[in-house]
Amino acid sequence: MRWRGVDRESPLIKPLFITLLICSALLFFGRCGKPTVAWKKVLDTNTDEQVAALLTRGDEVILAGTQGNPEKGRTVWFVQVLDRKGNFVRRQPFAEGSVNICRSAALDRTGNLLLGGYARFHDTTFALLIKVAPEGKIVWKKGIVSGNACWANGVCALDSNVVFGGGVQTEYGAEIFLGMLDPAGKTVWTRNYRIDQAADAKALAAHPDGSLTVLGQVTSCSGEDILLMHTNPKGETLWTRRYDSGGDDLPAAVAVDQFGNIVAVGTARTKDSTRCVVLEYTPDGGAVRKVAYGAAAQAEAGGLFITEKGEIFISGALITPKRRNLLVFEYQPNAPSVWERHIDLGGDVRGVAIAYDRDVFVAADVMRQTTDVVALRLDRPASAR
Repeated sequence: MRWRGVDRESPLIKPLFITLLICSALLFFGRCGKPTVAWKKVLDTNTDEQVAALLTRGDEVILAGTQGNPEKGRTVWFVQVLDRKGNFVRRQPFAEGSVNICRSAALDRTGNLLLGGYARFHDTTFALLIKVAPEGKIVWKKGIVSGNACWANGVCALDSNVVFGGGVQTEYGAEIFLGMLDPAGKTVWTRNYRIDQAADAKALAAHPDGSLTVLGQVTSCSGEDILLMHTNPKGETLWTRRYDSGGDDLPAAVAVDQFGNIVAVGTARTKDSTRCVVLEYTPDGGAVRKVAYGAAAQAEAGGLFITEKGEIFISGALITPKRRNLLVFEYQPNAPSVWERHIDLGGDVRGVAIAYDRDVFVAADVMRQTTDVVALRLDRPASAR
């Protein structure tokens, strides 16, 4: 596949990369590399389930998300642990109020699981962070109350500290909200950032030097834009960048490669087009490239994972006339071809998370009678390793 730069001033995102028809045909007939799916597991408890994050730890595959429907009743966070063969190991619920929404998860350098989201107790909505030891024991829970309401959408580890990003509702409107906790769960600092319009931090990534990149969303009367904000370890803003395709642009995920460059993925929606876009910046905010998936493909961004070698894997949903199917590919700038999979999961695919550890692991929300989480392990072709 080929990638070309995006003209961000154009009201429509131009076609930017040509599908490799020959390899697609081979994949379709099962002749390109190993089988597409090594295993597939459905997490279905007869109620709605939504995945927030997918992680690997040793021989464990960890899924974190939300169980229940907040419009119909109680919701709880859940952590589902599988082994590398897809067998169920354990499941653990977490709840601090009637409504509990898990939005993110990460691992610290000693293997502790960090969970972030929000809970609602009576009429108070607060950010909730939980640290869980590898064996499943809760190390601490931290509720943070600020403004009229606040929440966490992203969480990451910075050395032994925990950093979260989300939003806070103030008298001026919705603002980006960031904070850092020490290893014991004590607040080191919190900050909120007032943008010209309503804003919300959706994901964040830590750099080796301790700086942070926040992927956010800005809402104005003309639509939604993607915001990138880079801060020092104390949360002080170093630079911001805004992406506007001319339509509604929705952030999905952000990560840092081995050189410190920033890669973010999002969805750009115009009047007649929905595109999965990839944005790349240098650590000082210089634009490297802005590209979109597919010459004519309609797709939404979901998850992002960058390996220590710099391999970039992206997941999302490919929009077909029938429904949204799972989309997984390896992104290689300016490469003539990429490793790619399209998988029909039997329902409309929405949120998607991705991880890599020798093989590619993907989890997706699949809408059927209820929303179920489907987890898969995909074998990479030997030629792509």
